[in-house]
Amino acid sequence: MAQEQNAGQTRTVPVERRSTYGHARVQAEHPQTQLAGRPRKTLVQTVRAKQAFLESYAQWSNISAACRASGVARQNVYDWQEHDENFARAFKVAESAATERLEREAWRRAIEGSPYERTSYWHGEPVGTDRKVEYSDQLLMLLLRARKPETYRETTNVNVTQVVKTVAGIDPASVL
Repeated sequence: MAQEQNAGQTRTVPVERRSTYGHARVQAEHPQTQLAGRPRKTLVQTVRAKQAFLESYAQWSNISAACRASGVARQNVYDWQEHDENFARAFKVAESAATERLEREAWRRAIEGSPYERTSYWHGEPVGTDRKVEYSDQLLMLLLRARKPETYRETTNVNVTQVVKTVAGIDPASVL
């Protein structure tokens, strides 16, 4: 908002601002924001925010979760990717680390298994505890398909043979 003075009267008029993508937006009519605008972060704060986001993203493999954990607005991440080459490269490195973490966990669940305990009850009283390790055959197949797709991918062969019958007065070769 900006203030105009006409013949001793002061009135507030909307100030048009441009967003990152060029869309016009009107600043809110709040007395503290009418001149100062939205508070900006210092360069050091921005660098720390970027680093915090990248560390969270490498850990969680999810942009929304990393934004919540690091206190960064989701839109900032997309703006940084678009306008900051160093951040875009660091984002790809963090994405690769996140993918490797997911692969490591899938490997652990498929090969080493997930141990768990289950208590058995009889007439409401505990009678024993079973300790088991559960393995994931589906994860194992996915890992095999990723490593050796030519051997483990699902293939579908559809063989079509043409059968052409002679219909009265029509040559089968002319139809094909």
